[in-house]
Amino acid sequence: MSTFNRNTLVKVLEILDSSHAQEALAAAKLASAMVREAGLTWDQVIDDAILPRVAAPSPATQEPAQARAPGAGPFGYRRERELSPHEQFFMVLLSPRTPVDIKRKLRSWEGRVLDGEITPQESADLQFMYQSFVVG
Repeated sequence: MSTFNRNTLVKVLEILDSSHAQEALAAAKLASAMVREAGLTWDQVIDDAILPRVAAPSPATQEPAQARAPGAGPFGYRRERELSPHEQFFMVLLSPRTPVDIKRKLRSWEGRVLDGEITPQESADLQFMYQSFVVG
């Protein structure tokens, strides 16, 4: 599971509780894609979650980002895969590197992104934000 970020999956799954059906559906699709792109099944994710937890390593003993599997992108996605706008949208929203004012701006796009109705300029802006705040 070296390319799988369980904490990010948890954040995505928490969105399933949203009162906005489209937001919950997009979160479900993103979670499913995260598991699939990590080469896992839901059964494996759940089995691993049930096992007793081992004490978390200190930040000094954690592997550097370069030690991840080749081609591993942010949130466990493979770099060679082009992400959909709604996947980029949620990754930008979930990224701790995204400024609050950008997150507010994105919230006004949410309905159009989920419906696939963003403009070409917004799509380019979203790609830029993804590259800046997620891939960085």
